[in-house]
Amino acid sequence: MRPLLRRDRDAVSAVIATILLVAITVVLAAVLYIMVSGLFTSTGTGPQIMGVAVSKTTDGTNWTLQIVSTPLGLTPAMVHLQLVAPNGTSIVYKTFSALNWVADGASYTGNGPSIRAGDRLFVDVVRFPLDYQVVISASTVLYTGVLR
Repeated sequence: MRPLLRRDRDAVSAVIATILLVAITVVLAAVLYIMVSGLFTSTGTGPQIMGVAVSKTTDGTNWTLQIVSTPLGLTPAMVHLQLVAPNGTSIVYKTFSALNWVADGASYTGNGPSIRAGDRLFVDVVRFPLDYQVVISASTVLYTGVLR
Protein backbone atom coordinates (compact mmCIF):
# COMPACT_ATOMS: atom_id res chain seq x y z
CA MET A 1 0.00 0.00 0.00
CA ARG A 2 1.27 3.47 -0.91
CA PRO A 3 1.49 6.14 1.78
CA LEU A 4 -0.91 9.06 1.42
CA LEU A 5 1.68 11.67 2.29
CA ARG A 6 4.70 12.22 0.13
CA ARG A 7 8.03 11.76 1.81
CA ASP A 8 10.07 14.03 -0.46
CA ARG A 9 10.66 17.61 0.66
CA ASP A 10 10.45 19.35 -2.76
CA ALA A 11 8.12 22.36 -2.69
CA VAL A 12 7.72 25.83 -4.18
CA SER A 13 10.68 28.02 -3.30
CA ALA A 14 10.18 30.81 -0.76
CA VAL A 15 10.78 33.51 -3.41
CA ILE A 16 8.08 32.19 -5.74
CA ALA A 17 5.66 31.75 -2.83
CA THR A 18 6.22 35.38 -1.77
CA ILE A 19 5.66 36.64 -5.32
CA LEU A 20 2.43 34.65 -5.58
CA LEU A 21 1.15 35.98 -2.25
CA VAL A 22 1.91 39.59 -3.23
CA ALA A 23 0.24 39.16 -6.64
CA ILE A 24 -2.89 37.65 -5.10
CA THR A 25 -3.03 40.47 -2.53
CA VAL A 26 -2.70 43.15 -5.22
CA VAL A 27 -5.45 41.58 -7.34
CA LEU A 28 -7.81 41.28 -4.35
CA ALA A 29 -7.08 44.89 -3.33
CA ALA A 30 -7.85 46.10 -6.88
CA VAL A 31 -11.14 44.19 -7.00
CA LEU A 32 -12.14 45.52 -3.57
CA TYR A 33 -11.25 49.08 -4.63
CA ILE A 34 -13.42 48.83 -7.77
CA MET A 35 -16.35 47.45 -5.79
CA VAL A 36 -16.14 50.07 -3.04
CA SER A 37 -15.51 53.04 -5.37
CA GLY A 38 -18.83 52.30 -7.09
CA LEU A 39 -20.61 53.00 -3.82
CA PHE A 40 -19.25 56.54 -3.55
CA THR A 41 -19.64 57.85 -7.10
CA SER A 42 -21.98 60.77 -7.66
CA THR A 43 -25.31 60.03 -9.27
CA GLY A 44 -25.34 63.38 -11.04
CA THR A 45 -28.39 65.63 -10.97
CA GLY A 46 -30.85 62.79 -10.83
CA PRO A 47 -33.00 61.29 -13.52
CA GLN A 48 -33.56 63.40 -16.61
CA ILE A 49 -37.26 62.71 -17.00
CA MET A 50 -40.37 64.79 -16.50
CA GLY A 51 -43.62 63.43 -15.13
CA VAL A 52 -46.67 64.93 -16.87
CA ALA A 53 -50.37 64.31 -16.23
CA VAL A 54 -52.54 64.96 -19.31
CA SER A 55 -56.23 65.79 -18.94
CA LYS A 56 -58.90 68.08 -20.34
CA THR A 57 -60.12 71.17 -18.54
CA THR A 58 -63.59 70.90 -16.97
CA ASP A 59 -65.18 72.78 -19.88
CA GLY A 60 -63.38 70.49 -22.39
CA THR A 61 -61.84 73.33 -24.43
CA ASN A 62 -58.19 72.81 -23.45
CA TRP A 63 -55.72 70.06 -22.72
CA THR A 64 -53.96 70.52 -19.39
CA LEU A 65 -50.46 69.11 -19.10
CA GLN A 66 -49.61 69.36 -15.41
CA ILE A 67 -45.99 68.81 -14.50
CA VAL A 68 -45.90 66.24 -11.71
CA SER A 69 -42.12 65.86 -11.40
CA THR A 70 -39.16 67.50 -13.09
CA PRO A 71 -35.36 67.52 -12.98
CA LEU A 72 -33.82 70.35 -10.99
CA GLY A 73 -32.52 73.50 -12.64
CA LEU A 74 -34.76 73.66 -15.71
CA THR A 75 -36.10 77.06 -16.74
CA PRO A 76 -38.93 77.92 -19.16
CA ALA A 77 -36.36 79.44 -21.52
CA MET A 78 -34.46 76.15 -21.92
CA VAL A 79 -37.29 73.60 -22.19
CA HIS A 80 -39.13 73.07 -25.49
CA LEU A 81 -42.68 71.96 -26.20
CA GLN A 82 -43.19 70.18 -29.50
CA LEU A 83 -46.62 69.23 -30.80
CA VAL A 84 -46.63 66.71 -33.64
CA ALA A 85 -49.61 65.84 -35.84
CA PRO A 86 -50.60 62.18 -36.26
CA ASN A 87 -49.02 62.27 -39.75
CA GLY A 88 -45.63 63.23 -38.23
CA THR A 89 -45.65 66.94 -39.08
CA SER A 90 -44.26 69.15 -36.32
CA ILE A 91 -46.79 71.93 -35.71
CA VAL A 92 -45.24 73.74 -32.72
CA TYR A 93 -41.65 73.70 -31.46
CA LYS A 94 -40.95 76.49 -28.99
CA THR A 95 -39.54 77.03 -25.54
CA PHE A 96 -42.07 77.28 -22.74
CA SER A 97 -41.32 80.99 -22.31
CA ALA A 98 -41.88 81.69 -26.04
CA LEU A 99 -45.29 80.00 -26.27
CA ASN A 100 -48.11 82.30 -27.35
CA TRP A 101 -51.74 81.20 -27.10
CA VAL A 102 -52.93 83.13 -30.15
CA ALA A 103 -50.08 82.08 -32.45
CA ASP A 104 -49.33 78.59 -31.12
CA GLY A 105 -52.49 77.38 -29.40
CA ALA A 106 -50.44 76.62 -26.31
CA SER A 107 -49.27 78.50 -23.22
CA TYR A 108 -47.20 77.88 -20.09
CA THR A 109 -48.20 78.88 -16.57
CA GLY A 110 -45.59 78.53 -13.85
CA ASN A 111 -44.53 79.97 -10.53
CA GLY A 112 -41.02 81.36 -10.30
CA PRO A 113 -37.96 81.33 -12.53
CA SER A 114 -37.59 77.54 -12.71
CA ILE A 115 -39.95 74.79 -13.78
CA ARG A 116 -41.51 73.04 -10.80
CA ALA A 117 -44.07 70.37 -10.06
CA GLY A 118 -47.51 71.96 -10.34
CA ASP A 119 -46.66 74.15 -13.35
CA ARG A 120 -49.02 73.71 -16.31
CA LEU A 121 -49.13 73.81 -20.05
CA PHE A 122 -52.44 74.50 -21.74
CA VAL A 123 -53.03 73.26 -25.30
CA ASP A 124 -56.04 74.15 -27.46
CA VAL A 125 -58.29 71.10 -28.05
CA VAL A 126 -59.65 72.54 -31.31
CA ARG A 127 -56.19 72.96 -32.90
CA PHE A 128 -54.75 69.81 -31.34
CA PRO A 129 -57.43 67.10 -31.07
CA LEU A 130 -56.86 63.48 -30.08
CA ASP A 131 -53.69 61.63 -31.08
CA TYR A 132 -51.36 64.61 -31.38
CA GLN A 133 -47.97 63.76 -29.91
CA VAL A 134 -46.44 65.90 -27.16
CA VAL A 135 -42.65 66.03 -26.74
CA ILE A 136 -41.01 68.04 -23.97
CA SER A 137 -37.24 68.34 -24.26
CA ALA A 138 -34.19 70.26 -23.12
CA SER A 139 -30.79 68.73 -23.95
CA THR A 140 -32.60 65.34 -23.96
CA VAL A 141 -36.21 64.23 -24.31
CA LEU A 142 -37.85 64.67 -20.90
CA TYR A 143 -41.37 63.53 -21.76
CA THR A 144 -43.24 62.10 -24.70
CA GLY A 145 -46.92 61.26 -24.80
CA VAL A 146 -50.12 61.48 -26.82
CA LEU A 147 -53.10 63.76 -26.24
CA ARG A 148 -55.94 61.46 -25.13
